[in-house]
Amino acid sequence: MDQELIDLMEKGPEDDLGLTVHAQQAIYSVTSALWVKSGLDQPEMVMGHSLGEYMALVAAGIVSSDDGLTLVKNRAVFMERAMPAGKGGMAAVLGLSYRDVSSVIDAMEDVWVANINQARQVVLAGSIHSIREAGPRLKEKGAKKIVPLKVSVASHCPYMESAREELQEYLRGVRMQEPTTRVVFNATAREETEPDKIRTLLADQLVSPVRWDESVRYAADAGIRRFVEIGPKSVLAPLVKRIIPEATVEVVSSHEH
Repeated sequence: MDQELIDLMEKGPEDDLGLTVHAQQAIYSVTSALWVKSGLDQPEMVMGHSLGEYMALVAAGIVSSDDGLTLVKNRAVFMERAMPAGKGGMAAVLGLSYRDVSSVIDAMEDVWVANINQARQVVLAGSIHSIREAGPRLKEKGAKKIVPLKVSVASHCPYMESAREELQEYLRGVRMQEPTTRVVFNATAREETEPDKIRTLLADQLVSPVRWDESVRYAADAGIRRFVEIGPKSVLAPLVKRIIPEATVEVVSSHEH
């Protein structure tokens, strides 16, 4: 991590830190440090949500921590380049299933399901206008709340197609090893071990929904009973507990260090 990013994380300004290329590097860097501190160097299985998938690559020995940071930086650059600032956005829909959300937005333009986080927590991505237009329709369908997310790009949707192409090309030159532990990927909610297929899954993740609910259930079906979330703050642990109530869920976050 370079000094410029460290200074931005410590001193701001917050608007600059919030830009995709800076925010994603900062989140990755903090997560990487927490991973080292955690001492959890032999997990049975790893997975990450969106950006977190890159930390999972490191934890599984697929790429080095430094290479992971470079990957995250370039991915963010490609994402920012894919669409003008202020055009796209994302919003969480609480209280509706994926099927119900899809039934509302399938007939709309420029809005898609980006994350299936939990049975009744679905995230939209698309144009800001279309997301706003979808809000009242979703509430009429039964949504409890629509929460706009503080992001500068619309991830995991067709808006990121040019970023997917750039990332796919870039990944061809990135050295990857076969994983030393099991890895579940966002785009398929399944495992993969071949580096070339992993490269494709990482690129596809930019235009495909994050299948988090399905990924957690896959891990549970594989016998995982203890889940540990590592990151700047806890976001996924409550989701995991709702998906698998009987699971043991722990958190390693910067709020505790």
